[in-house]
Amino acid sequence: MTAREPVADVSQRTGAVFFVRVTCRDLTQLIITDSTTLYRLRTEGGVFFFDAKQFDVDTLARKLRRGEQVTVGAHRLRDGNAWLHWVKTADGQVWAGEPTRRRWLAPLVLALSWLPIALALVLPGAVNIGWVLLRIALFCVAAAAFGWSLYRVLMTLHPGRRRLRRALAAMKRGQQPTLSAPPSYEAPPELARPDGVYGDIGVIQDRLRKVRVALKTYGSGRAQYSVHEYQLDCGGATFGLQTQAGDWRRALDPILARRSPLFLAQGDRVALLTSMADGEIRGVLNHSDGSAHVAFKGTPYTSMARWLVLVLVGLISAFMSVILLGISFYDWYERGVGPDYWDWLEVARMLGAVGLMLLLFFSAIGLIAERIHYFYFRARARVPLEKILGLAFQWRLRQQRSAIINELA
Repeated sequence: MTAREPVADVSQRTGAVFFVRVTCRDLTQLIITDSTTLYRLRTEGGVFFFDAKQFDVDTLARKLRRGEQVTVGAHRLRDGNAWLHWVKTADGQVWAGEPTRRRWLAPLVLALSWLPIALALVLPGAVNIGWVLLRIALFCVAAAAFGWSLYRVLMTLHPGRRRLRRALAAMKRGQQPTLSAPPSYEAPPELARPDGVYGDIGVIQDRLRKVRVALKTYGSGRAQYSVHEYQLDCGGATFGLQTQAGDWRRALDPILARRSPLFLAQGDRVALLTSMADGEIRGVLNHSDGSAHVAFKGTPYTSMARWLVLVLVGLISAFMSVILLGISFYDWYERGVGPDYWDWLEVARMLGAVGLMLLLFFSAIGLIAERIHYFYFRARARVPLEKILGLAFQWRLRQQRSAIINELA
């Protein structure tokens, strides 16, 4: 009797790490910028995304063939797809990211991050603008060193990262980790509606003949902003789609990825959902990987509006903190006595009181802004977002996926 390999169910929990043996269908590339290239590996057991910076994908692309079985280590994204971390081909070759160099550096910096604070505390107590500025600089150095080293240490100790690392080491020793059974998704179905105009939305379903991505910058000075412009040739016409450039999530460790990227490649069969009010693409349903993307632009729920609120709150809080610290430093300078324990305790109490007042202030401003925002958008031509979301949710559920829609930022 042949011994059966242990098989476990694939966890659909967001962020869950799993290992699975799947059969390759195709590997597709999407070049966004000169420094950003994404790949999509479609298999019989799911769709896996990864960044070209993770490992030598050029050689890997030449090795993978349609119908070849590979073993992969990945973690689950919100919409059911996954982010790939390593892959073992049929010939036993393992492809993984390069190990972190100087792994001892982050723990060492974390252990020594208290030294700038200790040095600041032993500086001469006489009030002098130079000594005060030096103390502030030392505190900033300590905060930066502590934040960077703590982040790197936490990423090294991340449970998912540790599990991936242990499984990879076992693979290299010739051992097989506990594999999961690939999920059985139905093929993404066509929309129930044929191409055409349905009131205030339009539906176009076809294969992408060509996909072009360009980085465009608009405005000048403080009003300058950059976007990625997608030019999609579909259904005999060219459609434009814009997303924000410089997504901060790409700077994080791949193990923290939770959202499937907007991946559109030549040959993908898609359904484009457009708004007849402005002709812009509001939804993209990709039949090739089962992902759905919806743009909230022009509605009261845009990501830009949320970022503006967060930036405003951060700037005002930082401004108030700097003003209060400046007043305290000037008071110490006038007294001619350096700050002691009680002075720092008074500063902490004052910052706490100001934080509470800012919380109440922003709560009131947020309530007023929400009402103004609501009545402003109610008076304008409404974007048919509810209908587009309904079509996207229905399409996702028909392929036995979760009702998770990715937001086009």
